[in-house]
Parts: sequence; C-alpha cells; structure tokens
Amino acid sequence: MEEVKKDRREPEKIDLIQLLQEFGKALRRMFWAPVLLAVLLAAGWGTRTWLSYTPQYASEATFTIETISDSLSDISGSSNYYDKATAEQLAKTFPYLIQSDLMRSMLQQEMGVSYLGGSITAQAVPNTNIFSIRVTSTSAQEAYDILNTVIEVYPQLADYVIGTTEMNMLTPPSLATEPYNALSLRGSIVKGAAAGAFLGLLLVLAYAATRRAVRTSEDVRRRLNQTCLATLPRVRFKRREKAIDKTVSIQNQLVSSAFQESVRSLRIKFLRTAAQRKSQVVMVTSTMPGEGKTTVAVNLALSLAQNGSRVILVDMDLRKPSVKKALGVTEASKGMPELLEGKGEQVKDYLTPLKDVEHLCLLAGDVPAANARRQIESQRLEKVFNALRSEADYIILDTPPCGLVGDSAIVARKADVSLYVLRSGGAQVSHILDSLQFLGASGCPMMGCVLNGVQEAWSGYGYGQGYRYGSRYGKYSYRRKKEES
Repeated sequence: MEEVKKDRREPEKIDLIQLLQEFGKALRRMFWAPVLLAVLLAAGWGTRTWLSYTPQYASEATFTIETISDSLSDISGSSNYYDKATAEQLAKTFPYLIQSDLMRSMLQQEMGVSYLGGSITAQAVPNTNIFSIRVTSTSAQEAYDILNTVIEVYPQLADYVIGTTEMNMLTPPSLATEPYNALSLRGSIVKGAAAGAFLGLLLVLAYAATRRAVRTSEDVRRRLNQTCLATLPRVRFKRREKAIDKTVSIQNQLVSSAFQESVRSLRIKFLRTAAQRKSQVVMVTSTMPGEGKTTVAVNLALSLAQNGSRVILVDMDLRKPSVKKALGVTEASKGMPELLEGKGEQVKDYLTPLKDVEHLCLLAGDVPAANARRQIESQRLEKVFNALRSEADYIILDTPPCGLVGDSAIVARKADVSLYVLRSGGAQVSHILDSLQFLGASGCPMMGCVLNGVQEAWSGYGYGQGYRYGSRYGKYSYRRKKEES
C-alpha cells in the first residue's frame, strides 16, 4: 500500500505516442469542434471584413522641382552648382511642406471647405529632384480635386521656405475609376477558417492531454490499485466484398492470433486465481457500455470449455441481452427473465448446449425483461444460482455495466468473484474508481481486471465491438445507485 501511494504522488510522465493516440481518439469523437470553430470564425471574420470595408481611391502625380535664381549664371555654371546644393534641401522640405498644417489650411481656403477628408503623402526619389504626391480619399473626385489644388498651392508655400520654384509635370493627376483596396472576402474567410480549425485542434489536444484514462496494465496497477489479469488487443476485420463472420470470438478464424493468445493467457490466470479463491460463480462487468465485457465473458467461457471445464454462460443483462449476438447464435431460446418468471421448472431445462463446443451451455434469451429490477431482486435468483452450481464447474455471468445501473451490485452479492473489464482509453479514472467502490460495497471480491482494446504498436488490429444503452437505462442515475446500495 505504501508503494502504491508513493507511485500516486509521483508526477506522471507524458508519453508522446499515447498522447497522439488519445488525440486521434478524441479527434474522432470531437471532430465537430474544429469544424464548428472554423465555420464560426470564417463567418465572423468575413462579416467583420465586409462591414468594416470602406473603398479608398487614390490620385497620384509625379514631377520635378527646380529652383529659379534671379542672378544670371556666369561662365563657370554657378547656377548649376546652386541647384545641386539645394537638391538635398528640397528632398527634406518637400514632404514636410506638403503634410504641414499650413498646407492643409491653404487647401481648405482654396477649395472653400472646412474639413479636408483626404490623406496626403509625399516623397522624393533619392539623389534626384523627382517628387511624387499621393492623395487618398473615400471619394475618387475628392482625391483628384485635392491633388490638383496641392499642385497649385505648393509653389506659393515653397516661396516662404526655399524661394521661387518651378514644377515640371511628369505624370499628371488622373481620376481613379476603382478603389485601390479591393474587397477580398475570400482571404478573410480562409484566414478565419484556418484560425478556427487551429483553435479547435488545440482544444481537442488539451482535452486529450488532461483526460485521465486507463491505457496500459501499469495504469491499472498504479491508478486503480488493481491486478491486470490480461490485456486483449484490438481486433479489426478487413473490408471485403463478400459478407464475413465478424463475431469477435476465438472460434472465428478471421480473428487475429494475438487476440486468441491473449484469451488463452486470461484463461490460465483465471484458473489459477479461481482455484486459489475456490470461486465458481464469476460475474463480468464494466464501467460503461462498449468496453467489451460481453466479448470477454463469451471468449473466457469458450476458452474454459475448450480446456475441458464444464461452463454455463448466463446472460444477466436482462435489459439488453447480447450474449447470443456475440456468439452468432440465431436459434430462439429462453433466458433468465423467463426462468425467473416460471414456477416449478427445472433450471437445466433452460440450458442450451452450444453447437461445436463441448462442455458449454447457454442460459440466454432473446426478449428483454419487462421489469428487470424486480426480477434481479427476486428471491428465486438465489435458488437459480444454487441450481447452476451443481450443473457446471464455472458459471460466467455477463452483467450490465455497474457504472450505469445498479443491477450488477445486486448480482455481485450472489457471485463468488467479479471480473472487471476496462477499455483502453475508455472511461475516466474517477468514474472507474467510483464504480469499483460501488461494486466493492456489495462484498464481492475482485478477481482482477481485463484491459480490452489495447492498441499495439505494430499489430494493426482494431476493436470496435460494443452497443449503446438507451432509454431502458436512462432513468437510473449514479446517485440513485448509491442510494439503492
């Protein structure tokens, strides 16, 4: 116990491969999150771009500026020297003059407006006397008019700073016919979709990283403080054109040899543990549906029978019988609901020998019980189990998930031991611990756990067998189970 507690205090190491596997599982389950966020952000981003879009028009002009000297040029070319000397001064002063408050005041006065809506920028080409002016505005006509006014007003303003100047037009102003900032909804939508998908994937990754589930036999020991009797690999049937037998059974030749070997290993450990504890009636349960408890119960019963033990496989899931379906049995038969409702009938009259498998009988029906809770709690159930003990070496009970309904806890009081099935990466650790505690309150000893659906690195097997529990289980909450216990 001290060693287990010490392990629990140690920080968990991040297994990148397991994290990626868990991320893949979470993404298959939560694929809608990245899709939904991508759609929402694409729509939001596109709408924002469309609502905030304002067309802008530009009008430009390019010209040269030369200074005019009143003095005559002498033979040495002093006028040319003066122009070169003032070129740098022009380059510095031109943008400043164009964007100055004085220029804007002169423009407003010249145009007869109180507010100048356009934006004016100016720049000089380095080492030349070539200059350009660009006016942008929400109105093409306004930009054109402002630019023409600037060209008219600039010489007057320049006189105060650098003296008389002359502008020689290279590219005259023109009236814009279309905005320079064309609306691009496609780009905004793509950016929004990419951002949404990225955020969705981050959410799925965060969920996968924080999700505490049992994935390995070491997790069973360290997180649950339980013994892992066996690990069963995932089983996937390849797609074929013809219909094939897809029952996950050691009798099915299409099932992998790895799965069959794992079942044999489970049988060996089961027989050793059962002999030590002198157990005969074994209930098989799980936390949630779809974890493979029926598959484990069926294959354990088959393996025990093939080994020479007399086995009775009982479908105790009175709400949703599934043992016959897992075995591929289609012949009609009566099960535990009919036996519990009958009067004076012998238990062995309800036992159905399984074809091609010696020493194995089924007590499984086709019709769900009308009132499963009442039948589970009936006094006749104890007599049925006592009668079954005399008919076989081992009685394997396939019971409902104990994390969903309280039937398993009632059956556990009449069983010798319980075998708990866990699906790798399935239920949360906290939910499993609550279910184990609820099951332990019945007084039934725990034989151990079977970790099902383990993804092996190079196996390539997949296991998707399972079923859903519908409205028949919906009215039983976990809190109510605790009260019933």
